[in-house]
Amino acid sequence: MVWFAYCDDEPDSFISFDPVFTDTQHNIKNPNFVFDFVLVYRRAPEPESDSDSDEDLEDLCNLETRIVRQTHEFDREWLIGGDREQIKANVFQILEMIQVPSYSDIVHTLTIDILDLKKHESVPDSGEIERIRVEIDTIVPRFPVDNDEVDMAHMELEL
Repeated sequence: MVWFAYCDDEPDSFISFDPVFTDTQHNIKNPNFVFDFVLVYRRAPEPESDSDSDEDLEDLCNLETRIVRQTHEFDREWLIGGDREQIKANVFQILEMIQVPSYSDIVHTLTIDILDLKKHESVPDSGEIERIRVEIDTIVPRFPVDNDEVDMAHMELEL
């Protein structure tokens, strides 16, 4: 028997994808999906040395955290209208927009969740999805830049 060791240099991430259904049934579907994102960024500590001391392990238990909430609407046809590869490309665009690293586990999980959403939408008389709650908890090398910070940096360059 041969064992293969898989070394993944991407940090583990937690993703939850929960559709919220409307209470009423009506024939008019919203042309967009509303996504409520809760993004939990945990900044990895800077390595001080090559040692594996207890202090380094303690740093991993006390990561600096930033939580960001964002709501975005995506066109139904754009999000679920394509094949698997198109949906995966859309996931990359969404992750870039919400400033989440495109780690393979995040891309894979969201692609599968959106494919499941596509299956749900193809079933006649399926429940109307009001919005989708997505939580992504991941370790990042640095916190994303706030849009206000980007605007200020851009303005300073123009002066």
